[in-house]
Amino acid sequence: MFESRYISETSLSHRKAYGQFFTPSPIARLMVQWILKGNPKTVLDPAFGLGIFYDEISKSAPIPKPQVAGYEIDENILSYLRDTDNSTNLTLVRGDYLESDTGPFDGIVCNPPYMRFQKFLNRHSILPKIEKQTGRKLAGYSNISSVFLLKAISELNPDGNLAFIMPFEFFNAGYGTETKKSLLEKNLLKQIIIFENEKEIFPDATTTVCVLLCRKDGKKEPVKITKIKANEDILQLADITDFYQRTINASELGFSRKWSPVLLSLFSEQAVAHDFVTLSCYGSVTRGIATGANAFFALTKTEIKKWNLDNGSICRCITKSSQIRRPVFTEHEFEKLYDSDKAVHCLRVSGHESKEVQTYIKEGEKLGCHQRYLTRMRTPWYKTEYRKPAPLLFGVFNRGRCKVIRNFTTAVTFTCFHAFYPSKCGERLINKLFLYLLSDIGQEIIKNNKRSYGNGLDKFEPGDLNACICPNQNQFEMIDDSHAERITEIARFDEEGAIQMSNEFIRRIIPIRH
Repeated sequence: MFESRYISETSLSHRKAYGQFFTPSPIARLMVQWILKGNPKTVLDPAFGLGIFYDEISKSAPIPKPQVAGYEIDENILSYLRDTDNSTNLTLVRGDYLESDTGPFDGIVCNPPYMRFQKFLNRHSILPKIEKQTGRKLAGYSNISSVFLLKAISELNPDGNLAFIMPFEFFNAGYGTETKKSLLEKNLLKQIIIFENEKEIFPDATTTVCVLLCRKDGKKEPVKITKIKANEDILQLADITDFYQRTINASELGFSRKWSPVLLSLFSEQAVAHDFVTLSCYGSVTRGIATGANAFFALTKTEIKKWNLDNGSICRCITKSSQIRRPVFTEHEFEKLYDSDKAVHCLRVSGHESKEVQTYIKEGEKLGCHQRYLTRMRTPWYKTEYRKPAPLLFGVFNRGRCKVIRNFTTAVTFTCFHAFYPSKCGERLINKLFLYLLSDIGQEIIKNNKRSYGNGLDKFEPGDLNACICPNQNQFEMIDDSHAERITEIARFDEEGAIQMSNEFIRRIIPIRH
């Protein structure tokens, strides 16, 4: 309705504060089309926004039009909706849907706000009420979209249809478990729509999203999985329920499983072997050192000399992801960083501080470093976590390929990287694991566990990586140690060549799905 004007006249900070991003008209049309299949007499839009769904209902619904109830909390956005006050089939409530005592509806359609529930100041009063209404225990760190969905499910009439836009991360996050349980146990979920070229379809989105289509009919049937590649696909669709590439039984999803790997594997060319194991079978991925004040703890060559810090009070440390640009990191590369005065050391206090270290600590206190959130929790505030050097490092945030580093140095890492510490079994397979993780095939498989944040930005938590699947020991035996060492050496100078060689070896283990 007024989207372009609203965006041009409203600051980005305001829109972020309310978790606002707008639904493209083609997506709104498909979602409303699903809602209208049930010939609803009443429809709810819990996050009305600028009224895109109401517009589509007005265009598409047969006469008599259904009665629409919309909730909107943002007074700024409400000022753009004055003309809707005269609509005979719309009741626009100026208030928070999560606090409402609304009746059941025949249809519910929603693009909920995208923010953490912690940002809602009144969450402590809202949470118990919704838990009682839904019969589900909600995590305080939930994304608010999952809270909207759970409440909406409880307010959907029998045989009613529901369409929700949801962040893709909800499939994998712990807070999504109760929501997935409701969707599966009540046989509500009928179709999941995911998007390949999301930035074209959702240009305003700040996180990767999907669309859930649900019906409260109690029928146990396969869930349709639809992948939409471009806007042209949407414009050509007459009925979204007829357009799907895969189906999956609800039992294959499971509320306690991460759904992203399951769904994305349906579209993968790689047929993952059933006897693969998780990366955790070979060791453990742990986050890097969280200092709480990187600028104080990260030290350059110049700063070490300035404060006369000895080797006993510092350790080698990667403090920024950009410090490692190649998939193999050697002592030579580290020394180059050190000589160019990059911050590649970390303050490491053993408990017997020298006079020079005490002077540096006092300097940090002058700067207020001891009053930061993490440092306030430590005693003493300047004593950081202990980590050993790890032979494999994983980039926390990635665009495109997941950043996997074979580390041959004695450097530890800040939280810019996760560190893999192998078991005894994993130690002898490090180069083969690196070969697998470097390959296009391995990258495709492990990225099934990623968390997507929009604009091509992906994130891995340690648990995501520990759960990634890999060849088992017998399968790795199909690769000769000398070949794995040779590819690792090549990766120092020729990343693309090493990737292609890795692909050839991994294809011997993983067949192509035809």
